Amino acid sequence: MHKKRNRRTFIKLLGIIFIFFAILFTALLILVQIDEVEVWYNTWQQKLAEFEERIAAIQEWWLFVAVVFLLFTLKSVFPLITIPAICLTTGVVLPGYAAIIVNLIGVAWLMTIRFFWGKRLGGGGAKQIIRKNAEIREFLERDGSGNPYMLFLFRLIPSFPVNSVSQLYGAMDIGYVEYLLISLGGFSYKLLLYTIIGRNVYNPLSASFLLPIIIFLLVSGSMLIGLNYIVDLIVRFKEKRSGSEESKAKIKKGKERKMHGQL
Repeated sequence: MHKKRNRRTFIKLLGIIFIFFAILFTALLILVQIDEVEVWYNTWQQKLAEFEERIAAIQEWWLFVAVVFLLFTLKSVFPLITIPAICLTTGVVLPGYAAIIVNLIGVAWLMTIRFFWGKRLGGGGAKQIIRKNAEIREFLERDGSGNPYMLFLFRLIPSFPVNSVSQLYGAMDIGYVEYLLISLGGFSYKLLLYTIIGRNVYNPLSASFLLPIIIFLLVSGSMLIGLNYIVDLIVRFKEKRSGSEESKAKIKKGKERKMHGQL
């Protein structure tokens, strides 16, 4: 019970923090509409516009794309390289449509590397934790295979490490195509928001820049808070089903004993 309470408190607190920052950025968006703030901001906007022109003058786009894929590859080994940072940088440098395509392929490549890593070398530390914890194992496994619903949930919720989840599902009996489609389906909204934020970084107090951040924070915070209730519902359902099965087993044993007594 103590562990359950700690888990609930931590996830709820994290969700509240996300929502708090969403409110903070919303207030900032409203503040920008004040004339004095807008005048001050316009002077900085000119400097940012000059920087944008220099970026647009870069000719070797293929070299930048190659570096991005190298970063995604390195991310599969070094967790300190973050996906948001890569996606934001791509959005800063490339046109919007190109940045989304490059980021989508890059994330798919990263998830593929770790998936087959898990297939070959096992699920790593996460797999050991699952083996020791029956409750977690029931969440993540379905009929001996990786639970696709939990995979989708992992990709939707922020802060779940992409590498660990990918390697874990690689070690499970789940098809690669199914795994990749579910993973990209759950992760795509974050990827899109990261790219849009990067694309509008030259105008950091605009609605185009702040709204994606607000949406990301609100969705993330709400999902983290909702995660507690989802987990509790699943646990209660499993406990109820387990209790029902135990009752049936007791009734069956009672009938068998009664029949033996009559014989």
